[in-house]
Amino acid sequence: MPRCLLDRRVVHCLMEWPLLSSLSAPEQRLVLARMHRRRYARGETLFHEGDLGEAIHFIQEGRVVSRRTTRQGDTVTFALLGPGDVFGEMAMLAEDHRRSSTISAIEVVVTQTLRFDEFQRLCEEHPAVQGLLVRMLGQRVDRLSTHLLDALYLSADLRVLRSLVELCGHYTDGLPSGEVILPLTQVEVAELSGASRPTTNRFLRRLEEKGIVRLNRGRVSVLDVEALRTVSPR
Repeated sequence: MPRCLLDRRVVHCLMEWPLLSSLSAPEQRLVLARMHRRRYARGETLFHEGDLGEAIHFIQEGRVVSRRTTRQGDTVTFALLGPGDVFGEMAMLAEDHRRSSTISAIEVVVTQTLRFDEFQRLCEEHPAVQGLLVRMLGQRVDRLSTHLLDALYLSADLRVLRSLVELCGHYTDGLPSGEVILPLTQVEVAELSGASRPTTNRFLRRLEEKGIVRLNRGRVSVLDVEALRTVSPR
């Protein structure tokens, strides 16, 4: 795929990514110059679990969900990623470079990709770039630690509530909003929360009775984010 030149506005936006913040401006430009722009349609699968990987993806626009297959053969959604997030780095570390999860776009998505060989070359030529991988892995460990602690110490209802609030943050940039539409099914909300489907449905129905959410096919609409934040999970 031919390399696309980035305009100055896009470059300025990408240079503000937290992952690149520790690099000097010249180093940031070197990394961005090696990236390739890719665009995916809503519902498109970027890659499947087990595929051979060749690049790391940095999300510029849109959101994706990450899914894995359990030993029982079920497919589980375990993460939602948006602008500024990165995925695909684990395949670079795997001996066979196989993808550890399936990534699907839940809306139009634009990523900037960095090929594994390009990244390794940058690390050899500019040692400071090696810190990028450390920060990528740090983000992943932080997410996994949070999910583990939630699963161990929070009730299922509270996990669902926290997931809804976090999802609203993805779609409002953390700012209060009257109505936020989450393009996720109740099953996906349950999986992201680490709760059973019946428990999640029961809790969502309670929120709907309170006028806080509206349940539709294929999505959950949060009618009042501030009210959601003050809900008691009991």
